Amino acid sequence: MEAAAPITLVDVRELAPLAQEVIASFERDLGSALANVEVHHIGATSLPFGLTKGDVDVNVRVDESRFPAVVETLDERLAAAQPDNWTATFASFSADAYALPLGVQVTVIGSPDDFLLALRDHMRADASLLRRYDNIKVAAASGGSDAYWMAKDALLRQVLSTMRRGHRG
Repeated sequence: MEAAAPITLVDVRELAPLAQEVIASFERDLGSALANVEVHHIGATSLPFGLTKGDVDVNVRVDESRFPAVVETLDERLAAAQPDNWTATFASFSADAYALPLGVQVTVIGSPDDFLLALRDHMRADASLLRRYDNIKVAAASGGSDAYWMAKDALLRQVLSTMRRGHRG
């Protein structure tokens, strides 16, 4: 069995201007399809410092009534990503036609799947959490994309659990 290719990490500050261009291009390209929706820059390149594998993520937040139409429109123009994770209030897409790979997560506003913006804001506000996040990425990067994703996912699930407990009490 062949070893997984390691992930190369880049300082988010190096990619910040290009990430903004990617998002602006995405918004221009989708134009009317994105009318009356919220588009938010999320993921590592939206954070004030840290490391990224070099992709850009956006969260498209929509009202429940618009979700099916927005998903249908994006499905016609972008590649579906991880359809096994889709729900009635979440869908994801990817696009390689931009200067950096783009991930698009569509969520229904106020649904259980609508946590990406709050997660981004929580991470922006906690420098020690960002350093911990980077340390986990660096440690997992040599194990390849699956190890990298699993390490990040474990931390992010823990952070979300803590955030949700904080909102209840």
